[in-house]
Amino acid sequence: MEPPTRRPDVVWRAGIDLNPLDVQDFEDMAWLEALVWPEHSERRDRLSAVAKVAAEDPPLLVRGDIVEALPQLVNEAPKDATVVVFHSAVLPYLDPDHRRRFVDLVKGLDVTWISNEGEAALPEIKDQLTRSAEGRLVLSLDGVPQAFTGPHGQSCEAL
Repeated sequence: MEPPTRRPDVVWRAGIDLNPLDVQDFEDMAWLEALVWPEHSERRDRLSAVAKVAAEDPPLLVRGDIVEALPQLVNEAPKDATVVVFHSAVLPYLDPDHRRRFVDLVKGLDVTWISNEGEAALPEIKDQLTRSAEGRLVLSLDGVPQAFTGPHGQSCEAL
């Protein structure tokens, strides 16, 4: 898998979280930084860089459940945009029924779906793998595995 030669033209960004954090809020940033293991300076540097970008051009953040809030948020996207639903290491926090509802929902929307989850999170994706992810996440495009990724963004191996 070759890395992209340019950044995509992102015209609109939004996110859903039960408890969205604000990178412009000192306490929220302190909490996010505290979640990075002390010896992971590269992750801390990446967090700082991403927080700076988000602070300069804040996305719309919606407080809510992904199954309940996603349809409305997709409808709010600019009509001429390619809507991409991306999630990483989120699904293990949902019970199996809620996870199934999310997958069914996103498959039914007119979106590009990019998931980056542990192999056990999405059995229909795991069943397509020819070998174990060995603790890495599985990056998938519209339900088809594309790569194994490091759980903290440190690696990417094309499948």
